[in-house]
Amino acid sequence: MIILLFLGNSLLNLASYYTQIRAEATIGQGILLSLRSQVFDHLQRLSVSFFDHNEVGRIMSRVQNDVEQLGDFLDSGAFWVAGEIISLIAIVAAMFAMAFNLALVTLSVIPLLFLFIFFWQKRVRQSFIKVRRAISAVNTALQENISGVRVIQSLSRENENSRRFEQVNRAHFEANLEAAKLSAIMMPVVELLVALAMALIIIFGGMSVLRGTLLVGTLVAFALYIQEFFDPIRTMTMEYTQLQRAMASGNRIFELLDVKPEIADSSQSIKVPHLKGEIKFEDISFSYEPGLEVLHDINLHISPGETVALVGPTGAGKSTIVSLIDRFYDATSGRILIDGNDLRQIDQTAYRRQLGLVPREPFLFSGTIRDNIRYGNLEATDEEIVAAASTVGAHDFIIKMEKGYDTWLQERGQNLSMGQRQLISFARALLVNPVILLLDEATANVDSYSEHIIQQALEKLLKGRTAIVIAHRLSTARNADRIIVLDNGRIVEVGRHEALSAQGGLYSRLLKMTFTPAAARVSRTVS
Repeated sequence: MIILLFLGNSLLNLASYYTQIRAEATIGQGILLSLRSQVFDHLQRLSVSFFDHNEVGRIMSRVQNDVEQLGDFLDSGAFWVAGEIISLIAIVAAMFAMAFNLALVTLSVIPLLFLFIFFWQKRVRQSFIKVRRAISAVNTALQENISGVRVIQSLSRENENSRRFEQVNRAHFEANLEAAKLSAIMMPVVELLVALAMALIIIFGGMSVLRGTLLVGTLVAFALYIQEFFDPIRTMTMEYTQLQRAMASGNRIFELLDVKPEIADSSQSIKVPHLKGEIKFEDISFSYEPGLEVLHDINLHISPGETVALVGPTGAGKSTIVSLIDRFYDATSGRILIDGNDLRQIDQTAYRRQLGLVPREPFLFSGTIRDNIRYGNLEATDEEIVAAASTVGAHDFIIKMEKGYDTWLQERGQNLSMGQRQLISFARALLVNPVILLLDEATANVDSYSEHIIQQALEKLLKGRTAIVIAHRLSTARNADRIIVLDNGRIVEVGRHEALSAQGGLYSRLLKMTFTPAAARVSRTVS
């Protein structure tokens, strides 16, 4: 019967251990799944200004490395702590039942452990935070060097960049080394306290045995219980070190989750089911940084269906106006009215669904051409995708590719030319069927032939829509209903191409610089 009970207990232990490990994995990985999703969802809703001030590598480090550090804590046996605490309570109860005085002597070393932990944790937490910041710097350097590899190789910067990466990598190494040294202090201190407790028991217990007030067997049992007493403390000490690492990571994660979007809908937000496309700027001023104003008292009225070109030298404020219309930022002063409603009172999601933005550098996602065109309208049919691509002039080059619309695009569409990527961006914007279309220097980075094709696509794309076009090349502005000329954040000229050309102002000077004789010859050849 005893043998059967022993075997039954062993099988029960085996089943319990399997269940515990499986439960730990399910709970731990479930927590990480939820946390990563929560962080990702939060990042999607943060304002553009947050990403202006935080490097991609540092953000990635918080989402990946810091969450992974929490995962290491959960996988390292954090769930065992509850069992260790129960064991500790049972052992303390048994020790007090056997010999109350000796139990008090044993527990007298515990305040020394708490005192040590009190001072130790302050240093070690800062050290672990330093480690997390160091790995963020490593990830930032790695991300920048991978993204900019073409520039790096073209300028022969490999050796210099390797030297700089070695600096941040070594800083990470030294931060880890410092954290390891602080972590290594904990276990020797615990072992020293074990030895101290054992010495006290031998001294006081031995004296009691000599006086005949304590049996030798009780003293031996007590010495064994001391080992059992400190085993859970050893385990919890190791977990406590891991906990400090996890807390440093958790602190960084919750710092990120605590960031509030600067651009947020109010409780009074209104949903506009269908926009007309009227835009009005009333005394708009804006600054990215306090005290550095980039737009000054802008007053502008754009009628529904009107095409307005924004022209001016670099830094005049053209892209800022587009960003304000898209509500990536809120104006520092003044207000923007959309169909007579203050933009800050319009629901962002409902508003942006009727907005189309084509940036200067088209951003394509990993996936097929079909997926990229359908990106803003998941319910679009294949026929609608082909129609959108045909309208902007992208269909012809797409069907010539090996798999047509199912051609897989490399990262950012690197297997397409800049002009082809821009045409796909136009098709994507057209498929959304926006009421307001924003073009941020859509022809700035393409050759003259591609520009000619894009100009033809623009004629179809802008038809019947309110459009704000940033015109880097002034040929884009020729057919606009109105041209707004900006300089140093102010509107200096307004009118059509012919009138502004004859005024002899800033637009006329920009036109002369753009259309040099050589440029004019190229323009005539293309047309």
